[in-house]
Amino acid sequence: MSFLSVNAADCTKEQAKESVEKMCGLISSKGKGALGEIGKFRFCGSNYVWIQDKDVNMVLHPIKRRLNGKSLKASKDENGKALFVEFDKMAKANAAGGWVDYVWAKPGAEKATPKVSYVKVCGGDLGWIAGAGVWK
Repeated sequence: MSFLSVNAADCTKEQAKESVEKMCGLISSKGKGALGEIGKFRFCGSNYVWIQDKDVNMVLHPIKRRLNGKSLKASKDENGKALFVEFDKMAKANAAGGWVDYVWAKPGAEKATPKVSYVKVCGGDLGWIAGAGVWK
């Protein structure tokens, strides 16, 4: 299967979770030095892992770079869910990580569709949360 033929809808929750675990491993071993690799990492086509800090600020969003360094506390999906706050709560409440449902527009789409993201607090002293989502 070529890179361009991957349909985002074909990606699995397992692929998202494995990707978050892999990027958390990099953060645990390299700290801030892992950001370059994380920024380039993709799974299942063009899916990515983002990093937010313990205060709900974006550390790295590989696609929407304008979010980097910004507070995400007020960011909500079309249904009013404060998704990054929910990612923060889920990751901090579950040492093994957890899943959050929300709606988000696919690239090029006008209407948001259901998506689920796996989030986890990574090891190391940064307290960063890694997350990756797949369309439902």
